[in-house]
Amino acid sequence: MSQRVDQINRILKLQRQLHRLSEWVLISLDQKDRTLVENQERVLTSLSGGDLALHDRFIRNASRRLKTIASEQSRIQETRQCVRAGLQRQERMMEVTKRQLGQMEREESACEEKRQLEVVLDAMLSGVEASLTQAHDRTIRKRQDANREP
Repeated sequence: MSQRVDQINRILKLQRQLHRLSEWVLISLDQKDRTLVENQERVLTSLSGGDLALHDRFIRNASRRLKTIASEQSRIQETRQCVRAGLQRQERMMEVTKRQLGQMEREESACEEKRQLEVVLDAMLSGVEASLTQAHDRTIRKRQDANREP
């Protein structure tokens, strides 16, 4: 039974590691998204004012850059949604595993208590049997002695 508890503990440990990894991926995606938003704001600020805003070539490059940023943001958001769904699934799996572990530990504890009770009962019964055996032996001796005296 304790092997099963150990296995469930290992599974729970692995699930926690996967959960932390998913959280780290979400943080990384959020940082990339913030960087893209900052880049987008810089490009838009450059377009809204300055001497370069009047040049067609600069506008074309800025437009391409904005499209690239928008597509990267879209990709990041899709990835973020997938990771978030995976994270929620992992959280549910961890809860199920925790419940299983708790149940296994309760069962193991009950089995151990039962074993200890059996040991105590066996010890008590052995003592009672010994005292009954001694009383029986005394009764037999008394009878034998009574039979010898006439």
